Amino acid sequence: MNNPSILPANLKVLRARFPSVYNRIMDISSKAPISFQYQDREGSCTLLTKRRGEAFLTYGSGSREELLRRWMDGLELAKESLYAISGFGDGSHVQHFLDHSSGGTHFIVAEEDPALLRETLTRFDCSSLLANERFMLGVGEPDENFFRDIQTAALSEIQEINMVIFSPLHSLNEAYYDRVRNELVRQYLVVRPMMEVNLRTAPIIQGNTFENLPIMAPSPDVSEIGDGMKDIPFILVGAGPSLDESIDFLKSVQDKSIIVCSNSPLRKLLNNGIKPHLVFTADPQEPTLAGFKGVDVAGLTLACPFSAYPEIVRLFDGRILSWCTFNPIVDLVKKYMAKPPGSPIMEKGTVSGCVLDLSRLLGSKKVLFVGQDLCIRDDGRYYTDDSAYSDYGGHYSSISQGHRLPGNTQELVLVEGRLFVYLKTFEQFIGEQSGVEYRNLARTGARIRGAPYMNYQDAMAWIGQTSSVVFEEKILALLKNQTSTPFLEDIFRPCREHIRKIFEKSFKAAWNTEKLPEKYSDLNYSENKAIIQLLTDANEINKTIDKNKDFWSVLFEGKTKGEVIRYRRLARDIDFPNKNWAAVQRNKEYFWAISEGCHWLLQEMDRKIFHPETSAV
Repeated sequence: MNNPSILPANLKVLRARFPSVYNRIMDISSKAPISFQYQDREGSCTLLTKRRGEAFLTYGSGSREELLRRWMDGLELAKESLYAISGFGDGSHVQHFLDHSSGGTHFIVAEEDPALLRETLTRFDCSSLLANERFMLGVGEPDENFFRDIQTAALSEIQEINMVIFSPLHSLNEAYYDRVRNELVRQYLVVRPMMEVNLRTAPIIQGNTFENLPIMAPSPDVSEIGDGMKDIPFILVGAGPSLDESIDFLKSVQDKSIIVCSNSPLRKLLNNGIKPHLVFTADPQEPTLAGFKGVDVAGLTLACPFSAYPEIVRLFDGRILSWCTFNPIVDLVKKYMAKPPGSPIMEKGTVSGCVLDLSRLLGSKKVLFVGQDLCIRDDGRYYTDDSAYSDYGGHYSSISQGHRLPGNTQELVLVEGRLFVYLKTFEQFIGEQSGVEYRNLARTGARIRGAPYMNYQDAMAWIGQTSSVVFEEKILALLKNQTSTPFLEDIFRPCREHIRKIFEKSFKAAWNTEKLPEKYSDLNYSENKAIIQLLTDANEINKTIDKNKDFWSVLFEGKTKGEVIRYRRLARDIDFPNKNWAAVQRNKEYFWAISEGCHWLLQEMDRKIFHPETSAV
């Protein structure tokens, strides 16, 4: 068949916003659409549906506008919502949905056949639709990549998640679109809590990073351990109640395996004579410190991101391995020190996920879960009896609602919302690995797909006669050969100056907009000199921001991120007949957001990098 190229305007946006969609289209080469074909005539392209050897007009033979109007009128859409629309078709119903839905409506168009999408994008310029921030696109198998972009919508105050049925396309494969709808809900339930935490803690993460740099800048990266540990079994210890009955087993294998835990089970292990090879922490907030209080951490090695809670970092000064999933501040430091970027480690709401990802980095071929119950036991037990949770009775829970899921030795166990996210994180990770054996020792725990339950006797045989000495020696060598901390003021002085320029210009523009008289909103003032100057100023500010993408990343990933999200919610409802007036009013909200973020960041740099002597430790 003829295989014309996707229109350049579509291709540009597709590659930039939806790389996984682009890849899936490329993977099918010139394969023809399964259930559709285009009737191309001079000056027109009409989509036809093929069924049982017949072909008919997909959008009907009547008025296209009337069909779409009636379809839209029949929809009851929540003001803040996330929808999946069944099928892309020729894009006309998707564009109609965008044009006639509110600014708080986010939607992902689910198209089963990448060949149909390719054929549409070769014929119609959909670039403005593809570029709209409310629009998302998924094609083919509804897996994690399919839903990658719903993280943007996860930052909104979503009231409803559902499928919007467009019958001419939905009826061709209802089972597929039902799967999309169910997976959309599941993905959103997993993604939203993590995104909300990311937004809320962004300023804390940057503040902690600045505070930790004097200690952590020279720390070895976890990747420097190398993957030579693949023959040593890796044990991920959690703080579930089944840990209490696993202590004797851990004692017997602590010299045969790499034992890694977070702060939660640390006290239980140390009080029973078990010294983990690595302790992980990732939460940037103070409550995580509770797991280290009253615990002698001498001789222990910590693995953590640069954003870890600073008081914990100080406890392990000189005995830290670091990672850097995404932190522009650390990227500047690494570049200055001529070091490779920090290793990205999976951070999906649970520090155990970070530990699990370390096993991948080490090339581990055998991974054992201990104390990873991921459920509330029938007697209400939530955590081990010797942890910070038990100090205030938090190791028991009165929660009775959640998912009833298969257990390791019980038919069903109660998995509440937070643990459900952790369970799905584990299962997804395991499903993406190959050549790795996973086993689960949590007798009273939830079943983890891909990690079958194993009793203690079988686990001893499975681990075999190995030794963790080579791992211990590698860690000691890395810590011994650390370099000194660079002069941080030299690293951040150019960044501070750039941020200060952005602050001065954006604050001035926002203030000048505030001073405009209300009468300038009238149409006859659309070309007013003051308004035109503010539009010019906006272009200059954007040029200043664009001069250094690294410095912009540092600015955006702090307090600015939350300010920009709030700006977007405000700006989408700003509209006036005087379009120039509307533009400067939207710009005003943006400049206030940028000014707030700049002011906060400049203060943090001054307190923790340039004048730390004036700050209380």
